[in-house]
Amino acid sequence: MSSYGSTDTEILRSKLIETHMERSIEDYFKGDEIETIHGSCYKISDSRKLKLNTISRSKAKNNILNDLKMIKGVGESKSEILRSNGYITIEDLQEHPSYSSDACQLIEILDEGDILKITDYVSNRYPKSHPNALYSSCFTSNENFLFLDIETLGLKNVPLILIGVARVESKNIIVDQYLLRNLEEEGSALDAFVSHVDQETVFVSFNGQTFDIPYIKDRLKHHGIKGNLQRNHLDLLHFSRRAWKDKLPNCQLQTLEKHLFDFERLDDVPSSMVPSFYKTYNETGNIGPLIPIIEHNREDIVSLAKILSRLHTEMDI
Repeated sequence: MSSYGSTDTEILRSKLIETHMERSIEDYFKGDEIETIHGSCYKISDSRKLKLNTISRSKAKNNILNDLKMIKGVGESKSEILRSNGYITIEDLQEHPSYSSDACQLIEILDEGDILKITDYVSNRYPKSHPNALYSSCFTSNENFLFLDIETLGLKNVPLILIGVARVESKNIIVDQYLLRNLEEEGSALDAFVSHVDQETVFVSFNGQTFDIPYIKDRLKHHGIKGNLQRNHLDLLHFSRRAWKDKLPNCQLQTLEKHLFDFERLDDVPSSMVPSFYKTYNETGNIGPLIPIIEHNREDIVSLAKILSRLHTEMDI
């Protein structure tokens, strides 16, 4: 997050209002009005170069198979004993009198490549931030990762105002943002978001397991919109803390951007001020205060892809 204080934020708000007097959203952002059965909203689209580096499925499989502690009943000390007796990988345990059944079961699951089964197996052995949880995500294609971030008017029971999603295709990240030009458009934005989710989707977020997805579920329920969001979910906050908590001042998203990618935002609106900036837009019709909200959301989403790629790169060293 930028180091803006309250005075700086008010200066930014005033500057934006003055600069964008009598301009429309369509004047500033490339996008389209979209229609759903719940009404209309405005979709802003953006594409930029970004290559998502992830570990290959075969390497992920080998790394999991090299971890004897994936087998129930095998801890650190038991793992060392097994290795000293020649059981180096889980494949070796297929011949073990006590662990053969579990070893064969895990190998079968990995051979099937069902990401849901693999993720469930890993989650029963390790916390959500463990490298094996990240390895389990390698059993799907990169195109199935759905990077997401939302902006809202508060922490609960109030409308969201922007839903951003992205997928990486080839060497590009394609970002779609569904903006509420007024609060009546929330149902349409939610419906548009749901259209991005299919059986193969893997959510990628930053604290999205705790905030974004539960918030979206509540708003879907509020509008009576059906949407099954029970999907695999990579919450990069947990992985980032495990990887960098002892190396960086903190693991806030913009701290990671600064230290990992040498990127620092200018004229960024603090998350705490997003509701106020949106209300200013809603009351005045001036799009100025909307602009940093949309750009903030877009940069959050692009940073998710960069962080996921960096996590895989560091695990591959």
